[in-house]
Amino acid sequence: MDRMIDLHCHPSLKMHYLPYLRSTFHAKMYSGPIWNPLSFRYQYGNLKRSPVKVLFCTHYVIERDFVAKGVKPHSRALLWSTVPYFYGRIRFAKPWESLLKLMETCEVAVRNTNRWVFGKNPRLVMAKSPADIDGLADNEIAVVHAIEGPHVFGYELEKGQTLDDYWQRTLQRLDYLEQRGVAMIGLAHFWDNLFVPQTDGTELIPKVKDNQVVAGRDDLLVAMKRADWRWGDRGRLGEELVRELFRRGILADLSHVQVHAREAIYDIAREVGRPVIVSHVGLKHFYDHEYNLSDEEIKRIHALGGVIGLILSKRLLVDPIDRYGDDGNGIADLIENMKYIRQLTGDVSAIGIGTDFDGLTHPFKDCYHPGQLHRIIDAMKAHFSPEEIDAVMYGNSWRAMENGWGSRRSETPVSLRSAG
Repeated sequence: MDRMIDLHCHPSLKMHYLPYLRSTFHAKMYSGPIWNPLSFRYQYGNLKRSPVKVLFCTHYVIERDFVAKGVKPHSRALLWSTVPYFYGRIRFAKPWESLLKLMETCEVAVRNTNRWVFGKNPRLVMAKSPADIDGLADNEIAVVHAIEGPHVFGYELEKGQTLDDYWQRTLQRLDYLEQRGVAMIGLAHFWDNLFVPQTDGTELIPKVKDNQVVAGRDDLLVAMKRADWRWGDRGRLGEELVRELFRRGILADLSHVQVHAREAIYDIAREVGRPVIVSHVGLKHFYDHEYNLSDEEIKRIHALGGVIGLILSKRLLVDPIDRYGDDGNGIADLIENMKYIRQLTGDVSAIGIGTDFDGLTHPFKDCYHPGQLHRIIDAMKAHFSPEEIDAVMYGNSWRAMENGWGSRRSETPVSLRSAG
């Protein structure tokens, strides 16, 4: 039986932020091949036909400064004039409160969906530990809480708040998230946070300039910010958070993290014996962008028992100039990325999938919702054994979850040392 773990998808993002989309996976919305920010790809009709057995429902709180500064002035004017309540709610919402609402949206959606599931159709289960997943019935699909970006703990120090106060509050909030069953936290996203520096998430696309194809920024509507500071510049909050996640058994997702910070986190992971996840990414071998992973990083993640979640977007898997005029199909490119990792490391044990469905990702034209993920499995059969296919689609991510989620390594809390 085909099975898959999707390390990164965003159904709660759409169900929470789109005011006309009810909190249920049964919601009917466009999920076709053309990029549409209002699409809903993880609707139940697609999910029930998919090989997905576990999905990491990644809660993304849209950053205040991204909305205020990253959204271009003409886009902001359009939002204020057409949906002022919606835009204002995003811009002025407190991040921690928004996260809790996203998590509640996910859990309510699971309950609402199951009310209208009959017969042998798959039911959804909120999984709060690896044991919950290990005990799934054949007709059950696990939904796991994950978070994208530590800005959810607070954008900045509040008036009169010290860095130690902020850290102590962060520890309390981590207690709560651990109890709620959060499996993974991404350490950066589109805008600055107090912990880990992020890459510039603005995608590059092929453009014609002076009769030549060049790579240009796709920033007509929005642009993301690259952090202008380095790992450790803002004190020890970044290292303390990473060590605390590893201690508690919450997976650390290194997507969107700058290279030098990724390298520092690999060192910590090796020290404490935890795997790392890079949940939705490509490889520098095919597209030399700082968001993507170098050969040396691939080897380090492999040695740590970690997993590279290859993203289902050609915009990160293939160099933008090479994409000029192509057909938009991406399964063959995805498989080339898989084959390269196997060639580099000697096996497939570091390979996984993070679709980024229902995020801002431009999907493949030949695989644009979960119900089509069988197409990837079918295409892999010409290049991989059945055992390798199951490892890539399920086993590798499951191994990292068993080794990185839960089972605290120490009950001694991390202190805020020399935070500055």
